[in-house]
Order: sequence, then C-alpha cells, then structure tokens
Amino acid sequence: MKLSFLGAARQVTGSMYLVTLDTGYKILIDCGMDYEMKKNPVSRGYLFPFEPVTIDLVILTHAHIDHSGNLPALTAGGYKGSIISTPATAELTSFLLFDSANIQWNDYRKNLANTKKTRREFIPKPLFTEKQVQECVDQFLTLHLHKPFKVNDQISIKLIEAGHLLGAASIELSITEKGVTQKIGFTGDLGRTNSKLVKNGEFFENINYLITESTYGGRKHLVEKNPEDELLSYIQKTCIEFRGRLVIPAFSVGRTQAIVFTIHQLKQKGLIPGWLKVFVDSPLAIKSTPVYERHPYLLNEEAANFLRTHGNLFHFEGIEYLEGMDEHDELLKYYDPCIIISAAGMVEGGRIQEHVTNNIENPYSTILIAGFCAEGTLGHRLLQGQSSIRIKNKDRNIYAKIARTDVFSSHPDHDEVKNYVMNAQEKSGDNLKKIFLVHGDVPQLMAMQADLTAEGLGDKVVVPDMQEDFYL
Repeated sequence: MKLSFLGAARQVTGSMYLVTLDTGYKILIDCGMDYEMKKNPVSRGYLFPFEPVTIDLVILTHAHIDHSGNLPALTAGGYKGSIISTPATAELTSFLLFDSANIQWNDYRKNLANTKKTRREFIPKPLFTEKQVQECVDQFLTLHLHKPFKVNDQISIKLIEAGHLLGAASIELSITEKGVTQKIGFTGDLGRTNSKLVKNGEFFENINYLITESTYGGRKHLVEKNPEDELLSYIQKTCIEFRGRLVIPAFSVGRTQAIVFTIHQLKQKGLIPGWLKVFVDSPLAIKSTPVYERHPYLLNEEAANFLRTHGNLFHFEGIEYLEGMDEHDELLKYYDPCIIISAAGMVEGGRIQEHVTNNIENPYSTILIAGFCAEGTLGHRLLQGQSSIRIKNKDRNIYAKIARTDVFSSHPDHDEVKNYVMNAQEKSGDNLKKIFLVHGDVPQLMAMQADLTAEGLGDKVVVPDMQEDFYL
C-alpha cells in the first residue's frame, strides 16, 4: 500500500493523508483547510491533487476546520461515499462548516464591494455554499469510540480517544494485503494530560506505522498552575482589584467551553463575586456548547462529576450568551468590570476585534491571549510588547495589559508528544517500523526528530515533505 502526505506536512494546517491499497482502494484521512494556501488563494480546482470521485472512503479525526474544512468541496467535487467520524465530531463539524461557508460568502461580498469592476473576476469565490455543506453533512456515518468497524475483507477501523476536543479520535486502520495485516495509527490532534472537559488521549498498541502530530514538538508549556488558579489570578487582579474588564480571545469550539467551565467551577467555590458578569459573545460557541452535555459519556471524570452535582456545565448566575449583533453592540457600551470571551482565538476577524479595540487603550483592562497565535495575526502582534498597534487601518495606543497563558492549550507540548511516541514504541516494539511527524512547523518537527533520534529511534523517525509518498 501507499501512504501519501497531502497536507500538514512541514506545516500545521491542511491535514490530509491518502492511503492507497494495492487494489486501488483509496482512504482519505482528514480533509482540512490549508491556511498557508489561503495566503495565496487558489481556485477550487487546485484544492486536491486527486479527483474527488476516485476516493472510496473518508475518515475524519475531529471537527476543527484545519482537519475538516475542505470536506464540502470534496463532496461537491464528486465524492459520494461515507465520511466516518464520532457522533460528537459529526455535530460539531456541521456547525463549523456552516460557519465557514458564511464567513467565505461575507468575505466575498465585502471584497466585491471594495474592488473595481474590472478586477472583480480575480477575486477568489467561496469554496462552497451552505447548500453544499448540507449535502456534505448528509454523508456522515458515525462510529463510536472502541467499536471496530469492518469496511470490507481487507479493511477495518477502530477509533480511540485523542483527548484534544470533544469527540476527537485517533484512527487505527488495519489493512490486510496478500495475507499480511498491518496497522497504521493516525493520532489526529492530541490533547494535553488532564485537560478541561475531555478525557486523556489513549495510546496505540501493536501498530506498524505511526503518524503523529508534533505542533509543539520543540516547545514546553510554561504555566505550572492549574487552570482555576491561573484564571482566578487574572480575574482578581483585573476585575476585582482594578475594576477593569478581562477580555479573552478564544476559539468558539473547545477553548471557549473550557474557559467557561473553569469560571463555573470558581463560581461554585465562591471565589468569584456574584456581581461580576461573564459575557460569551460568539454565535458559534452558543450553537456548539450544548453538544458537550448531549455526549456526557465523552466527558472526563472531573466534568462528569460536576455535571451530576450541579446539573449543567456552562450556565450559572451572571453569565450571558450573546448571539445577535444588537446584543454585541450593547456590550461595547458596558463599562462595568466583567469578563468577555469572544472569537476568534488569534484575534483575526470575528467580534473579538471590536472588544480588543474597545479596551486596548484602557489601562485597567487585560487582554488575555489563551492560546497559540500564528505569526502575522493580530494576536501575535499584540504579544510583541509594542506601545501601539494598528487595528483596521487605525493606530491605537496600548495601555491595557497584554498577557498570555497556555494553561488552556489543547495540544501536547514537547514532553507529552515524546512520551506518546515512546509509549507507542514500548507497546509495539519491533513491529513499529516508521514514525512520521506531521502537523508542525519545521523547527518544531526537527526538534522532536532530534530528541527521538537521541532516544535511539533515528532509523524510524521521518519528517515527510508535502505530497511525498511512502510504500508500506
């Protein structure tokens, strides 16, 4: 069989891997949006280095757009088969894909309005429509964790907990050719140990090939406090002592729920005053949050016990979820101490930009960056320590405190990735032939490769190039 790396090779986004059997049967693992490609937009015809109609099966690890975002383009391009995922991933992916279609359409209309008629033909069109999203969603086939699924006499699938996001799964693919069965493990995105809400990721056993993410392969998480203590320190300093506003940019699916749950825990312990309001200003977060309580079997012990004791995870006195723009506009005029959680996490677009603009010149406010921000994003620029910043073509003085925490990071750091790989090696022994490092920038991948080589795995570790093929 052949394994082709068609995305997230020597970069973070655009996860997409193709397994081609000797019979010609093709399995696509993930179909993510490539944000590096978005910097140089291309037409739909160049999204895939294959004809969508030639794919026989798609398996999706989890809902995030850099893993799922091109699925509607795949199905619109002719793929008619099933898209296998966990039930929670199917739900969350639906919300994210409809949101993506809406964003693309709004961006297209805005670009049309701001471009001369003679240049409008060069504006990239949306990759898919809401109608095509619905058609894509209709092709999902859900599979619960730990339930082996036999596709045919040659192929079987098992999904195990990845620990990254509700419903996120690592994929164990068993393929038999010429009487020999080989197991390939795709981690998808892994999570940290003891993350909020979701269970710890599970390890593969007795596999022959491992394809693992290495987003933070060269970096260690800095914060040693637990999430409650870390968040409480910012709330006390900003909202109670300085009577300011704590603004937290957060991704709508995953990060927002972890932060709200942590605040709820603090509220239940009486560590946050009743008068302090919490605003979640994100329509996508409002849609996706109930999914967590619809799938309680996926929650970790901490969250499951909290749900049994208090009846819900994300609703408490003093929290308001804002969906309409009129509510958002009213919040911009709210000047009492409060906590504002809004998307997007890198402060690129979304409602969060207005909240940052509204608070950037307030010395009593804190803007808490709670995750990774890619170079060039507003979030990344805020973290550079400059005295002023340009937002939407206007210079703003930075008087607010700009802080960063990785306590809510949903990716494992260097030590956790290394431990995962060494565990797979221990549980597989000589059966493990190759370890492919993906889903990371080159310095992160090289750091992890060097460390694993020092552990004696140099002959097994590979950092594949984009569109590189390997015969297994």
